[in-house]
Amino acid sequence: MNKHIEILVNINPVWAEYVSELLINKIGCLGIVTEEKEFKDEKIIKADLETVKGYLPFTEDFDLEKIRIILQKDRQDLIFSGIKEETLGNWSVISREIKEEEWADNWKKFWHPQKIGSKIVICPTWEDYKQKDDEIIIKLDPGSAFGTGTHPTTRLCLTALEKISDELNGEFSVADVGMGSGILAITGIKLGAYNATGVDNDASVISVAIDNAKKNNVEDKCRFFTGSAKDIQGEYDIVVANILTEVLVTIMSDLEKLLKPEGILILSGIIKRKLPEIETALEKNLLKIKEVPEEENWVAPIVTRIKADL
Repeated sequence: MNKHIEILVNINPVWAEYVSELLINKIGCLGIVTEEKEFKDEKIIKADLETVKGYLPFTEDFDLEKIRIILQKDRQDLIFSGIKEETLGNWSVISREIKEEEWADNWKKFWHPQKIGSKIVICPTWEDYKQKDDEIIIKLDPGSAFGTGTHPTTRLCLTALEKISDELNGEFSVADVGMGSGILAITGIKLGAYNATGVDNDASVISVAIDNAKKNNVEDKCRFFTGSAKDIQGEYDIVVANILTEVLVTIMSDLEKLLKPEGILILSGIIKRKLPEIETALEKNLLKIKEVPEEENWVAPIVTRIKADL
């Protein structure tokens, strides 16, 4: 039976994105929950904004004290830089093991249909939603994979996909690097893509993404497999990579090779202060930023090739 380790950090809500980045980059968490709201009859009956949750694969040698030391050292560095201690929260850390069933139950308790952009609606498979006007419904069950559209990095990607698909005004192809639940590839198909290829270095999420594609009746147009950008063959109109800044920098040349001459690259998973690192990597690969959508201190650059002067 698959298990995860859930890490809970108590924070001042203002520092949620900062601590999320620490959990991903320094602790190695595969997914983050920064805000939980419980609804009843479309009203919020419970909200937890002061806990950031990170998720790690279960290991027998998990060391909670090591995580506490890493987080407290970073917190102390912030205090030394002049930030008042009371504005940070105490960053106390606890952890617990959760089974696959608990993971699913957590999502069912806190995750509800949400509209992103002008027409995309992400809807859990266990909830009913009445489609309105030209809305595109994406039925999703994250299972053990990450990617539900609730985090700013995913929402930024979805909004960019919608905008770019409208601009292309026709059929296009999509490559999704680090696809998790398959949400971006599936949305790409729903927006008009004639095929979508997704890769993830976590083999356990492949079956989840395939199942989600079936739930949305697009499995014939989606291909998911274990790997990275370098393992994808061909060129694509849109390439999406919602990963860590450090990984994006490392694989930028592989992402560039996936782009058609007029292709568009959407990058996400980037905290705003790390954008210069992305810009440097893009320039080295003859790529440039077209625009930089932003949400809650996260950015998702929309990138094109640098055209040679005639």
